[in-house]
Amino acid sequence: MRRRSSRSAKYAPACAFAGLGLLIAAVTAHRFSLIQQPDLVFIVALAVFFALLALLLSAKSFYNLWRSGDAGGRRAMRACFIALITLIPPALVLGQISGTPRIHDVSTDLENSVQFNTVMSNEQDLLQDHKPDFRVQLLQKLGLGDLTVQNSLGTDAMPDMLQQISAYPEVSGRQYDSAQDHVLKAVLKVLKEQGFAVTATSGTAGEDMDVSVEATAKTFILGLHSDVVVRLRDEAEQTTVDMRSVSRYGRYDMGFNAGLIGTFFNALDLEMRNAVPDAPEE
Repeated sequence: MRRRSSRSAKYAPACAFAGLGLLIAAVTAHRFSLIQQPDLVFIVALAVFFALLALLLSAKSFYNLWRSGDAGGRRAMRACFIALITLIPPALVLGQISGTPRIHDVSTDLENSVQFNTVMSNEQDLLQDHKPDFRVQLLQKLGLGDLTVQNSLGTDAMPDMLQQISAYPEVSGRQYDSAQDHVLKAVLKVLKEQGFAVTATSGTAGEDMDVSVEATAKTFILGLHSDVVVRLRDEAEQTTVDMRSVSRYGRYDMGFNAGLIGTFFNALDLEMRNAVPDAPEE
């Protein structure tokens, strides 16, 4: 007698593959800037939904196998494996978020915060095409609204001083015994070597007290963007360098901005130590 095939086992692999496909497509598209972060969050949420549905269908098929002997145990097992692969990356990201403070804006100068001169215009994304959008409302109900909000680079935007000092006390600027134009060359070199895309500069080294360089950076895997600005302040025979990094989207940066600033200054310190010293004035 032929065993009855479980319907849930038939549809579970399809749901699992759909979830995995959505996850891969979302991460790839965002990594290459084809979609914005709100779209990434929405598509990943869909991928998680299909993965959870696959697990429920697999559980139902296991129950049918145990109770009625229905066929489909292997397909259900395969669906569980694929669904778990899909769920692991979002779970790791959420775990990272829960373990870091609610910070998206980090600056080395909290009393006189480094300001952006070129304020980025709002990026268009799928979630902003039509308002009100059921997708926005859905993500907010799921508690994911903080991951999709676009942050401001306006002059009125300031880092959270108390949270930053508590979370990242090591974040600080630098002061070099070198002329402003000499330090500027080192800053531009380090930005280029570390993969920053310089978007704007303001001020003239040697003439203006403050010279700033603006650039963008993104994480290697997910391609999460941050806008950064480096300020070089001429102080007689010294140059003070400060930096600010702001996540383009989301209230949580998972420590990326503080790490980015620390890596930049470590490289700048090394570059300044190895650079040819300024020629003495005659």
